[in-house]
Amino acid sequence: MKNYHAEVRNILIRYPATRDDDMMLYAIFCVEQGIIKSDETFYNVLCSAKKRKMPSYETISRARRKIQEMEAGLRGITRKKMKQEAEEYRQFYGNN
Repeated sequence: MKNYHAEVRNILIRYPATRDDDMMLYAIFCVEQGIIKSDETFYNVLCSAKKRKMPSYETISRARRKIQEMEAGLRGITRKKMKQEAEEYRQFYGNN
């Protein structure tokens, strides 16, 4: 199993929108790795995924989560918003 952390981290840095969108992250990853072409149809990509030896979507998503766990600067807006909402909830209702 290949470790894709460096490639995923590079994409997260260059494309901030991918920090909250695993589908976009996966698409950009596959295009940049030369696995698919950006103008290919979704159908063709899915039908030939095994032949192309595409990494699983979950592998790329897991790499993103691990990177964001270790590097707060690469976390997305969604995570920050959820953390803020949780804090507001705790302040309103208490920690009990």
